[in-house]
Amino acid sequence: MSRAQPLATIGLIRPARTRGFCPACRLFLDGDTRQEIGAPALTVLAFLILAVLGWVLTIARSGAMDDMSMGAGDFGQFAVSWSLMIVAMMLPSATPLVFEFADHAERRRNWVGATALLAMAYLGVWLAFGVVCYVVLNALGMPWPNQQLVGGAALVAAGVYAFTPLKRASEARCRELCALHGPLPFNLLRSAVVSGGRYGLSCLGCTGGVMVAMLLVGLSSLTWMIVLTAIVLVYKIAPAPRRWTLPVSALLIVLGVVYAAVA
Repeated sequence: MSRAQPLATIGLIRPARTRGFCPACRLFLDGDTRQEIGAPALTVLAFLILAVLGWVLTIARSGAMDDMSMGAGDFGQFAVSWSLMIVAMMLPSATPLVFEFADHAERRRNWVGATALLAMAYLGVWLAFGVVCYVVLNALGMPWPNQQLVGGAALVAAGVYAFTPLKRASEARCRELCALHGPLPFNLLRSAVVSGGRYGLSCLGCTGGVMVAMLLVGLSSLTWMIVLTAIVLVYKIAPAPRRWTLPVSALLIVLGVVYAAVA
C-alpha cells in the first residue's frame, strides 16, 4: 500500500490541481504526479511546528526558573511563561479546527491570514483566562505554605470535573465546531475571529480545570506539562471520547492524591 493512501483517507492528500500548491511535496508521495499534499495540511504542519517551538522555548526557560509558581514571579514573567505554555499545550489540540477552516477557506482571498487570525483568537481566549487566574490567585496570596496540597486538590478536582454535564457539553461543542458544517459565512476574517473565539470558549469549558491545576502545580514543571498535555489531547481529539473519560480522569484523580500525599 502506498504511504500516501492513509493520508488521502483523512484528507491530507488530494488529487493534484492544474496549479499544484507544492510540487516538491511529491517527493513524499512516491513520485505520484496525480496527487499533492493540500495547502490546509501544510498549514496544520506550520502550526504544529509553532507548537514544537513553544515546547523548545519552554524547556529552555525551565532551566532558568526555580520551580516558578504563579505567585513567585511578576506579571511579565508569568505572561511569557503562560503564553509559551498554551502554545505548546493547547495549539496541537486545535489542529482539527485549523485544518477544517483552511480547507473551507482555501479558495477565498487572504485565507492564510484568516487562518492565522483564527489561531490568535483561540489563543487569545486562553491568554485572557490566564490573566484572570493570575489576578485572582495573587489576590489570594499565592503561593501558600500548603501549596502542594492545594495542587493535589486541584488535580483531583480537574479529574472529578470531567464527569460533570458542563465538561461533557463543552467537549461535544468542541467536536461540533471542528466540523464547520457548510461554507464559512460573511467576511472571512470575521469568520476566523468568531470560529477561534467560540472554539476557545468551548475548549476552556472542556479543559479549563486541567489548566488551573497546571498553574497550581507550577508552570516550570515539565513533567506535569507533558502529562496534562496528553490528557488535554485525549479529551479534545481522541476518538470515542466517552470510552476514554473514565480511565483518564480516574488517573488524574489518582495522580492528584499521590501529589498531595508526598507533600
